[in-house]
Amino acid sequence: MTKEKPFQITIDNQRFEVSPGDTILQAARSKGIFIPSLCTLEHLPSYGACRLCIVEVDGLRGFPTSCTTPVENGMVIRTDTAEIRTLRQEILKLLLSEHPASCLFCEEEETCKQFQGTIRKVGLTTGCRYCPNDDRCELQDVVEKIGLTETSYPVYYRNLPAEKSDPFYDRDYNLCVLCGRCVRVCSTVRLNGTLSFKQRGKKTTIGPAFDRSHLEAGCEFCGACLTACPTGALSSKVGKWAGKPDRETKSTCVYCPVGCQVRVQSRRGEVVDVLPDYDSPIDGGLVCVKGRFGVPEYVNSPARPTKPKIRTKLGYEEVTWRTAIETAAKRLAECKPDDLLVMVSPQLSNEDLFAVQAFTREVLDSDAITSSLVMDLGEDLIPFVNLAAKSSPPEAIGKAHAILTVGFDSTYGYSPLGVAVKQAVQNQTPLVSITTLGSNLDMQAEIGVHAGTTEWPAVLDSLTKTTTDQKKRKKRGETNGDGPGRLKEIFSVPKRLLLIGPQVLGAENRSELLDRFAVMAQAGWDIILAHPYTNLLGMLIMGALSGLKPGRMLAASSGETIQLNTTAADPTKRRKVIYLVGEAPSVLPDHDYLIYQNALPAPWLPRDPDLILPSALFTETSGTMVNLWGKTLRIEKAVEPFADAPPDWSILSEIAEAIGKKKLGYGQTDAVQAAIRKGIKGFPEFKKGLQLAGLTAPSTKKLEKKKAAKPKGLTSARPFLLYWKMDQDSYRGIPLAEVVTGMKALGNRGLLVISAEDALRMGVVDNQTVTMSSDGASAEFCVRTSADIGLGTVHLISQHTASFAGNPCAVQIRRIDE
Repeated sequence: MTKEKPFQITIDNQRFEVSPGDTILQAARSKGIFIPSLCTLEHLPSYGACRLCIVEVDGLRGFPTSCTTPVENGMVIRTDTAEIRTLRQEILKLLLSEHPASCLFCEEEETCKQFQGTIRKVGLTTGCRYCPNDDRCELQDVVEKIGLTETSYPVYYRNLPAEKSDPFYDRDYNLCVLCGRCVRVCSTVRLNGTLSFKQRGKKTTIGPAFDRSHLEAGCEFCGACLTACPTGALSSKVGKWAGKPDRETKSTCVYCPVGCQVRVQSRRGEVVDVLPDYDSPIDGGLVCVKGRFGVPEYVNSPARPTKPKIRTKLGYEEVTWRTAIETAAKRLAECKPDDLLVMVSPQLSNEDLFAVQAFTREVLDSDAITSSLVMDLGEDLIPFVNLAAKSSPPEAIGKAHAILTVGFDSTYGYSPLGVAVKQAVQNQTPLVSITTLGSNLDMQAEIGVHAGTTEWPAVLDSLTKTTTDQKKRKKRGETNGDGPGRLKEIFSVPKRLLLIGPQVLGAENRSELLDRFAVMAQAGWDIILAHPYTNLLGMLIMGALSGLKPGRMLAASSGETIQLNTTAADPTKRRKVIYLVGEAPSVLPDHDYLIYQNALPAPWLPRDPDLILPSALFTETSGTMVNLWGKTLRIEKAVEPFADAPPDWSILSEIAEAIGKKKLGYGQTDAVQAAIRKGIKGFPEFKKGLQLAGLTAPSTKKLEKKKAAKPKGLTSARPFLLYWKMDQDSYRGIPLAEVVTGMKALGNRGLLVISAEDALRMGVVDNQTVTMSSDGASAEFCVRTSADIGLGTVHLISQHTASFAGNPCAVQIRRIDE
């Protein structure tokens, strides 16, 4: 295919070569020529709503909008004539007639801006000084560059109430200029369609249809609309009053293994906002709610300890770092290799993980390294890791001829994968979705199955079986399609893709499901395993696991397997000292002394830590991680550590020096990376591609081994059927919902959702506490009523569901006062 020759055009008496297919606006901006626009964004299709980008073109009548007019060879364009300037000013005056604009033309603007910063925090914005977007507003910039100094039209203030009921961001549509960016980014980039124009004329507003809240309308709270907004109509609840950032750092989100690229914005040494990077080849700017809004509250949490603490008979006592390091060194040095256990988070950076294994093996002479990964998966560790290590690249979604998702929901996570699936469906790729409580992909799915995890194997089996009982199909909740016959037809294609979501991890019959997934992989299915263990592949490569040395997981040839012997980290063995590095488990082996190294407290630990070592977070230190598809991504330091907390690798290096047996010598991140390169060939880029070996040995036993429970039938004592899903959104063992305020509202987390009719019959209302029990398990939950679930059914998304055997599970629900 021959490449088209560049066009020759003239803009303002200057000749340029431009690419065919560009609009006049794109061509002008690529050559540094300013044309004002409020409705244009680089990653959105042309729209022509604001009319500010009008130009003159020889041979064309009138004043075409440059954002919608493609360039042609030989075109002569004028962007800044007297007539165009006059027209633009009149258009801008009309726009400002429905926008609070007094500050834009005030003689005291500069003085006010300098001395009256404290007047910003008001309920409604009536001028630039009162707006959270002051000094960051595109409308301000356009007014200044166009040279508008006054307006001759009366201002019509719409007097719309500010909308503050939804989490994460507020909306003040008195500031909206109806550019349509938010509507278009929601529908064309995120493919969600939550927002639309409502009403007509001067009554036009933007929001979900039928006056629903964003939560009710299925908003994913990705913040794409907020990022696109050129004014202060949309503003983040957390960072709206922080002021204009003075620094921006490109980095990687570490909340999940996708590794979205983000722009961390800080002001005066504090993280105030996180924006997507639309130029990112990893995610294309499709960051989820966790990465967009979950960082500032976490890293700036007032609960972060400022100094190390030692537990005494009278409580905790703050001590110096020197005392804390010496205490940790003394306790660890006294242990024999079998008397200690180091537990490390798979969400740490490669540098931290490498330092943990080097510290444990070289300084403590022990191989007792484990992780929440092992504790969570138990005997399912090896099949799970083998699936994760063979995950197909995200491009496989677009190339698939049919897609099956199991336990996957991208509403509040894994956004690039969810959007890729939606794009594939738009391109006529059939989709089948299997979930417990439903998914945001159900509307795109040709067949959507809502069933308990114990029923999923039967659905998977129907992919190869041509018949099944109609009654069973109905019971499994197939919402559309023609059942198993249609399933077999859909997946009788060459390229089939299986997208496995994190709901599988909480399934009682997880082993059974993983076995089926392995069979499907052997049958030629492309597999993508979306899990919550951010740097799982990095942990395996760094060797931060008992029985796995650094670099050993890198396979020399396709199909290579290695044995994994984790007996040194047996979780059933009593230990003298347990050292938690970025972990906060609710279950631990019996032990005498507990060292807790983390950034936030964890009150659910089985016992109070004896020594607390505060550590730096990912915005406060540099490093790397390996994402879901084996690509090494860089994490960049954006601000100085909170209360001078050291990185995890630095703390380990200090303790090693205090023990005196062997110095790790990690003074800077570069020193750790140099040690990694010495031990692991190809780090960090792995230019020849990342090929991981398979694992073949049995993993460690679970702390409490349980067989998959079959759901017991409903009885008069247990008249409700519970469908539950584990809340797996956490970082370094700390649930995000415990730290990030808005996360609690998403998906009714921690709330027991019951049908409105059942609630009326029981005499319970929203936010009332009830007790739910089944077979010895019992817990208290607040109620949320809903008209969207059936009678006799209750839904729960929580960290505390594992005690309820079976999914679904027959339960009893009682009011506290009964």
